[in-house]
Formats: sequence, C-alpha cells, structure tokens
Amino acid sequence: MSSYNKQTQLIKVLDTILHVKIIGEGNPIVFLHGGPGSEHGFFLPHVLPLAKEFQLILYDQRGCGKSYPADSNKYTMKAEVEALEALRKELEFDKINVFGESWGSMLALLYASSYPNRVNKLFLTAAIGANAEGLVAFEKELLKRLSTIDKLKVFFINIGMKTGLITMDSMVKVLDPYYLFSKDALIRKLNTKINHNVNHILGDDMRNNYNLTEQLFRLDHIPVLVAQGSHDMITPAHIRDLLIKYIPHAELIEIQDCGHWTVVEQPDKINHLASRFFSNNTV
Repeated sequence: MSSYNKQTQLIKVLDTILHVKIIGEGNPIVFLHGGPGSEHGFFLPHVLPLAKEFQLILYDQRGCGKSYPADSNKYTMKAEVEALEALRKELEFDKINVFGESWGSMLALLYASSYPNRVNKLFLTAAIGANAEGLVAFEKELLKRLSTIDKLKVFFINIGMKTGLITMDSMVKVLDPYYLFSKDALIRKLNTKINHNVNHILGDDMRNNYNLTEQLFRLDHIPVLVAQGSHDMITPAHIRDLLIKYIPHAELIEIQDCGHWTVVEQPDKINHLASRFFSNNTV
C-alpha cells in the first residue's frame, strides 16, 4: 500500500475546512462516510486496493474527524451537499464517481439529485432508502436485535450522554457488534470516532426532512449500483421497496453473509464490485 501516491490536504469550503485524503491516480471516486458524524477512516484500509485503478478521495464531513466544526454548529443535509459540491470545484473535477455508505448513501442521493450533471456513477452500500421511512425501519430493526441487557445499557447511556457524563464512545461499544453478520469481523474496523453533536443535529434533520421520492427521476441517466448485506438491518428485499422502486434502473446486488458494514465485513466483494462498476465494464 505504501507505493500508492498519497496526499493529505486541508481544503476551505463554505463555512469550514475539510480534512481530505487523496490516494492513487485515475478517475476520481469520492467516498462519503456514514454516521452521521463518523469519519473517513471507516473505509480504511479496506478500500485501498481500488487505488490501483482510481484516485480515491476520502474526506471527513463538516465537524467530523479532523475537519473543522461548521460555523455556529449548524449541520444540515443541504449544507453537506453544498460542501461536497464546493469540494468538487476546489479539486477541479468536472464529474465525480460517488461511493456512499449508510448515511453516506443518503448524502450521495441528495447530491446526485441536486447536481445530476456532476455525477458519473453512484455506488451505494448499506443503503437506507429514499425517505425517512428507511431510517425508522433501520432503528426499529436495530432495537429488535438488541439483547435485553444491551437495551438497558443503551437506555442509561442515553441519559448519561444528555447530562454530559457519558460520551458517544460508550454507545458505539454496545451497538457496533450488531452492525455485523459475524462479530469476529469487528477486529477489522478501525477505532473511528463519532461526533455526537453532528450525529444529533444532522440526525434530526434527516428524520424530519429526508425525502427524495419526488426527486430521484433526476438520476435517470446515472448508473446506480446498490450493494446490500444479506443480514443488514434493511435487507435487500426491503431496500427494493424503500429505494429501488424509485430508481428502477438501479442494479441491486446482495452481499451474502454480511451485515450493515459491507466495507468492513466483505471488502474483497465490495472492491470487486466497485472496480467493475466504476470501470467501463459491466458488473
């Protein structure tokens, strides 16, 4: 991996400064991490093999990771879309390929709906859906899977987080194993941080305002591939109803023996699909 061309930049966009990592050469793929409030390190080192063919653009979203906080702590879906568009302009890309994971899949759809002529292809994984119904379904299924003991832990951690006595890290430790088909895969996940402030503020905006059901027709000319884990909180069958019916030309592929974190749990399969998809070949 050390032979790859790497550079790290701090890039001024809108009301903040983004921490951006660029790896490899070739057609650009911009990676959108989940959370909301997580960081680009979630993708590493798992997606690095793609740097053999493409230029990987990984960045921490506003207020996340090593990026600077947003002005006045205002975090909205629209602002994230505009930050991505500003980043595209700063990097002087005419069009970008976009790889969105979880909340990042939602951001990818929001961006493509707002700037359809700036997107070449969309690769979505751990997808949530076209509106907030997917968020509700995800949270219900996650709660359903929690053991009784972990439900109690989550209850008391929530109280502690509101008082500032407990950090988001405690919640992450309880919930992380439920995002995987095999808990053994958890050792492959880097110790990434989640900004609770971003997660809370942007999460409210998502639950109250996320609805692209009337906008996704704008993606008619954009190739879309959705790679969904067989045991994700939102299964491939469910994502057909929550997303694919709104973009019927999208291809849906089920990743066997995999939970929500496809990139961590089945990186070889995801990289193979992404490589074929972002090249001129068909999957």
